[in-house]
Amino acid sequence: MNVVPWFVTATRLIVPFSILRWQLGGILVSIVVDLYDWKFVHVVTDEDMVVYQAWDKALDLYYWLFIVWIIVRSWKDAWAKKMALGFFGYRIFGMGLFWLTKWRPLLFFFPNIFENFVIWCLILFLLTKKEKLVLTFGQKATMISALIIPKLTHEYFQHFLGSQPWEMYNLGSWLGLTGFFQEYFNYFSWGGLFYIVPLGGFLFFNRKTLSLNLFK
Repeated sequence: MNVVPWFVTATRLIVPFSILRWQLGGILVSIVVDLYDWKFVHVVTDEDMVVYQAWDKALDLYYWLFIVWIIVRSWKDAWAKKMALGFFGYRIFGMGLFWLTKWRPLLFFFPNIFENFVIWCLILFLLTKKEKLVLTFGQKATMISALIIPKLTHEYFQHFLGSQPWEMYNLGSWLGLTGFFQEYFNYFSWGGLFYIVPLGGFLFFNRKTLSLNLFK
């Protein structure tokens, strides 16, 4: 039996094309597909895991290249473009070292800030209705910190502890939830803590300078 069914590979190859038409939506759908492919793969042995990891990282790179394309071709903000491409290069360098050494904790030191930075920028472009971000140095520093700290925490769980945070701290179970409800409560609660809360906080505290009307 193949470790990865053909239809999973086909899906991950096709979905990123949506990024060329709907930048933010296409990226979010690609991330969801990436998260859910695990439910369809057949990992039984350590050798299977090695195959899956190589396949997954290769297809991550494939879909990131679509993001790089739209950044280079359509982004007008020079700072955002340079930072996004810098985060991309940093992550790729780390992945290269990981492929060479097979030492998983190495990925902690090269976290995937690239995806989240791009998503934040696209959300800011959408909310401000501007193609360039008008941010002070302090706001830029706060934005980068709010991206890096939660991501490093998540990467620590994954690459040093070898578990997802909800596997060690099962919030759904503590509330008495089971099955489907427990699983998705954990996904949304931990995902919200790591990614949605920092974004919401940044938007709230900078709502005036960004001219946002969401929190009035």
